[in-house]
Amino acid sequence: MKLGKSVVFHFLVLSALVASAAEAPVQLTDGNRRDTDPAVSPDGSRLAFASNRTGTFNIFTLDLNKRASGVSQLTQGNKDDRYPFWSPDSKKLVFTSKRTGNGDIYELSASGDAGNLQLTDREEVEEYASFSPRGDDLLIAEGPKKLVKIHPDMSVVLMKKSGSRYQGKTLGKGDEPRFSPDGKKIVFTSRRTKNNDVWLMNVDGGLQTQLTTDSKSDENPAFSPDGKHIVFASNRTGNYDIWVMDADGGSQRQLTFDTDDETQPCWSTGGYVYYTLRLDETHSAINRIKAP
Repeated sequence: MKLGKSVVFHFLVLSALVASAAEAPVQLTDGNRRDTDPAVSPDGSRLAFASNRTGTFNIFTLDLNKRASGVSQLTQGNKDDRYPFWSPDSKKLVFTSKRTGNGDIYELSASGDAGNLQLTDREEVEEYASFSPRGDDLLIAEGPKKLVKIHPDMSVVLMKKSGSRYQGKTLGKGDEPRFSPDGKKIVFTSRRTKNNDVWLMNVDGGLQTQLTTDSKSDENPAFSPDGKHIVFASNRTGNYDIWVMDADGGSQRQLTFDTDDETQPCWSTGGYVYYTLRLDETHSAINRIKAP
């Protein structure tokens, strides 16, 4: 009986290894510096990311059809530009910049042929902006002007467009907010249970529901294009890996198994999950795997 259990166990392990090897991760950027913050255009043709390959962090795009020859630099500031996110029509990007001293949200053309439009000028730090599915509103994470705490108190803010400006409404404590594809839900992270967990709420801030309850950190949530699943990063196995679950928090399962940290997943319409792979203290690259 013991031998039988051992055979079954090793068969399951071997099956898992074969399955994981069937579609190996593909590294898309060279990782010569820190390439991070991946975001794939809704039309699936381009990858936006932040990189410090020119000194400070700037926003770059990669043409996924050209790969090695398809990298373009969109911003050229001497302050960090981070967290790009595409408009629904794939023609614009929003990002966070420290060019005014603290984090503000800016907009630029995806072609890079126009200037950068500053969208927010609040005293608080604003980051992690994303367009609503219709492209009219923004979600941001907002925090104290001086982030002196290791884990600052961040809030999820819905920025409703009024004319040429945005008016903010705080929805609750949290960070890293993202709309569902139908615009009715928001997934985000919160430390209200003392470590980062993934939460879900209605777009008006109501019905805030905890989706993950592990004692380790669960971060960087994002919906699948059909809204049925959520990908996220978790260090529940010792280092950060990419995980997926149903949109109600069920069926949580691990997608990547590298011994280096894998974080910041995003799920493209082309059927891939893109993420940041940490190579060492000063280097990281953007990888992708086939979506489950």
